[in-house]
Amino acid sequence: MPSTRLATLRYQALDTCFRDRMRYYFIEDLISAVNKTLQDNDQTPVSRRTIFNDIRDMESNHDWRVLFEEPAKINGRRYYRYEDPEYSIWKNDLDQYQVAQLKSMLLMLQQFRGMPQYERLAEMVVQLEDKYNFKMEDTNQIIAFDTNEYVEGIEYLCPLFDAIIAKQPQKIVYLPFGKVAITRIVHPYFIKQYNNRWFLFGYCNDGTYDGIINLALDRIQSTENATCKFIENEDIDFDEFFSDVIGVTVPKDGKRENIVLRFTSNRLPYVLSKPLHESQRHTEEDGTCVRLQLIPNREFYQKVLSFGADVEVVEPLSVREEMKEEIEKMQYKYSPMQKGCTEEQ
Repeated sequence: MPSTRLATLRYQALDTCFRDRMRYYFIEDLISAVNKTLQDNDQTPVSRRTIFNDIRDMESNHDWRVLFEEPAKINGRRYYRYEDPEYSIWKNDLDQYQVAQLKSMLLMLQQFRGMPQYERLAEMVVQLEDKYNFKMEDTNQIIAFDTNEYVEGIEYLCPLFDAIIAKQPQKIVYLPFGKVAITRIVHPYFIKQYNNRWFLFGYCNDGTYDGIINLALDRIQSTENATCKFIENEDIDFDEFFSDVIGVTVPKDGKRENIVLRFTSNRLPYVLSKPLHESQRHTEEDGTCVRLQLIPNREFYQKVLSFGADVEVVEPLSVREEMKEEIEKMQYKYSPMQKGCTEEQ
């Protein structure tokens, strides 16, 4: 297959000409057709030599096996036309190995059925099955991903994804937990999933907030195109933006800490095989500790608390005290003085 978009455009134009049985295409006609396609796509026209090289490459391409009609001359002038009127290079653009790889990838993507963008994939699958003559099997019993197709707000995933691609500001009605709904104009930049929830990140400057905002899709009530000019993301690399935290909460004035966690011998292998954060390192002091360099946030404390008595925060003191306060609150809820739920006798 062509290796660049420019080459793809040229080959598409030539393929169309070679398949046309209504007229004869001489070299001048091919040059004109190719350059029109390039100009329509804001590309620079190419020379006669480039077209000759493209024709030669098409004939020599082992996967395409292009055969031109012979003899192919009118009044001594050479024209170009496929020998088979039904032939197209795009019907043979993948070999058997590549088709198998494509099928495997589609089988994997089918596990996201139920999500809004899956409808687009389903339409593509039907077209690809017809083009490459294969049938997709049901992979329900082969592999499963930790996804939740019933989570609230999932219907906004596709529109917001499209808005990011189109650089279209959004007017979003958002309902925070325990508060009244607010309307914000957001310039969408990035979507991230964490703990089976989806979050939109974008720039907001509406008088009450100025900066990067984080909106959970399950709290969005509605979204529509805004009429203002889109503000480009010129400063933020989102890989770097999230590099110092666990999850999606980036404290505005957060400070990166050198955190040491001590695990029980039973839990340590699990933590070593599935690091809590990219900065995690196994310490050499007694072999039971790991060291993290990150900004403590809500998701960090939730993650550490999920290990229960299998973990202890060794340092720094500020993080240890925060954990201590949270554990004391939990202990209070389970104290004998607090009434619990009892079964009816």
